[in-house]
Amino acid sequence: MADSPKADLWKAIKHPRMRPWLTVAAEVPATFAAHHYWGDSVPAAIGLTVAAGVLTAATWWAGEGTRPGRRIHATLSTGLGTSYLVVGTVTGPFDPAMASTLVIGGAVAAGSWNIRQALRVNVDPQKAGGNAETGVLVKAIGDAKVALRGKPKIEPNKVTAPLQLAAGQVTSDDLGNRIKHIAGELGVSPTSIRVIPDPDDAARATLVVVPKDELKQPTPWPGPSSPGGSITEPVIPGIYEDGEEATLWFPAGPGRNATHFLTAGMNGSGKSAGQSVAITEALTRRDAIVWAVDPSKGMQTFAPFLPHLDWVEMTEAGGNEMIDALSQVITARANHLGQHGYKNWTPDAFDQLGMPYLIVWIEEAAKFFRNGTEMEGLVMEARSAGISVIISLQRPSATSMPTDVREQLGGVLCFGVKGSTTADMALPDDVRDAGARPEAWENRKPGYAYLVAPGVDEDRYATPLRTYLIDDDQITGALAILPRTPIDPVTAAAAGDAYANRTRYDTDTALTSSDTDRQEPVLMTKDDNEQAEKALLEKQVDREIDAMVGDDPDDDGYVPDIDADQEIAPVGEVWSFGQAQAPIEEKTAEAGMDALMVMLDEFRAEEKEFIGPKDFGPFGKGQRIGRSRAWVSGALGDLSDAGIHLSETEQPGVYRLLYPEMADV
Repeated sequence: MADSPKADLWKAIKHPRMRPWLTVAAEVPATFAAHHYWGDSVPAAIGLTVAAGVLTAATWWAGEGTRPGRRIHATLSTGLGTSYLVVGTVTGPFDPAMASTLVIGGAVAAGSWNIRQALRVNVDPQKAGGNAETGVLVKAIGDAKVALRGKPKIEPNKVTAPLQLAAGQVTSDDLGNRIKHIAGELGVSPTSIRVIPDPDDAARATLVVVPKDELKQPTPWPGPSSPGGSITEPVIPGIYEDGEEATLWFPAGPGRNATHFLTAGMNGSGKSAGQSVAITEALTRRDAIVWAVDPSKGMQTFAPFLPHLDWVEMTEAGGNEMIDALSQVITARANHLGQHGYKNWTPDAFDQLGMPYLIVWIEEAAKFFRNGTEMEGLVMEARSAGISVIISLQRPSATSMPTDVREQLGGVLCFGVKGSTTADMALPDDVRDAGARPEAWENRKPGYAYLVAPGVDEDRYATPLRTYLIDDDQITGALAILPRTPIDPVTAAAAGDAYANRTRYDTDTALTSSDTDRQEPVLMTKDDNEQAEKALLEKQVDREIDAMVGDDPDDDGYVPDIDADQEIAPVGEVWSFGQAQAPIEEKTAEAGMDALMVMLDEFRAEEKEFIGPKDFGPFGKGQRIGRSRAWVSGALGDLSDAGIHLSETEQPGVYRLLYPEMADV
């Protein structure tokens, strides 16, 4: 405690407001020393006078580019201070007249600088044109290679500053890397700062600061934006931080292509709830239908939508049947549109052909990718047939989703994610460089998201939005008053038996179907899944054979000239072959997970801190885990999402080993 007064004194001395007073006080020892050594020297007096004049002139010269008042104030202060030193050298600092001049004049000079500092910091921006904010911004940018190119635009809760970058020396990406430092200087969150590059001039950028988070309180869903309208009209999932509505589109339109969407976000980020707003909007349009799959949460996600979804599946086997049927649906719809002169789906295609726009909503898509379901052809070919696919998952990594699929998803609705690595996978590099930071939210701010999609203003890509707060009663109420859009015969026929025998729902009966044998429980046993996979594979093989061989009932083909009644000749020689080794079967997913958990316990015993898929090799049949490397990578990703046994690191494919037993204690 004895050092506290000293520390407080030292802190007070270092304060910027003390600098003018310390300068005045320094005049006393400086004048005393000059008087002691040069008080009787005429050449010294002349030299000091010339030096004082040069220093005063230098102050005026150095003040070029500053405001006139500041330049005059600095020059006058320098002139008076050096004049006192010259006179004090001759008379001495303790002369009564000199002492009085120093006390009174010095106090006035130091006080005037204090007043100037106070006004510069606390000036009213409405009256002074934002000079205070300009000064703070210049200090926050903190780089001589970046300068304000104009007066910042100051709005309620938003400051927009045009920046000029030194050509060839700094880029908008470099400025984006300084966002955390700028935020610290301004005293705001890094997510409230964005850097928007100028598309026409790489040496220009715009810095946007939104100091107050206006999205803290969720906005209730206001209802359908265009009930009974066309799906070509904008879908409104929420609002941006400045209160403007966020808009997205599924079909093509002037200046934009039809698009598929990636919806990414960790558990609790509001991903499914936010997506529900967009789906509700789509279902209120007269020319759109929705097919939906969720093999994990099923009824939790789809309950209020069930009577209004044209086809819904809540098992992995059912989802595979839908995805398989879509390959036939795409071809049939594209051919039908082409025959009538349509290059893309338009509202006129619905009016003339009765073909609605089809949105395929796949929740927890990582489960399908891990088990080998192919969607590359689906996302590559569907758009021209009037189909948009929404792929929703927690982590869009290479182990959770094929790269070929990710590249076809032109739209992204990215909610809070775990770590910057996942954020880099979900959002384009330029959006990340502009300041998009979904990893800062994680699941602490449900509904917060970034929207990147064709038709959306690129300046909005790095602007946070929050999806509307919607509940099941609102969804049911909005959809119940509108007629359900029927499917067209071409799409229904192409989808085949899987569509015809689908489980159907209405508002009165939880489960109804025209084919009672087709009804499925939400949970399927392992044997049920295997049988469904086998049946689907057989159907795909038969379809491929029919496509190659053809199926003409009037063509009997070549019939060889043989006698069907002739007896087969007896065997003349018997050959014997060596016995083949018994086939080694791949372990089941449950057995593989059991083996993986045992290995995790062994790694804990070895006190390992980090692990990755390579630590579990060799892979494949006959090995300890008995599954492929891709399966192991997916299993580790699932464990890291759960956050009990593993957690993500900044390095892709490397996980931190957790100790759940110790956490329980």
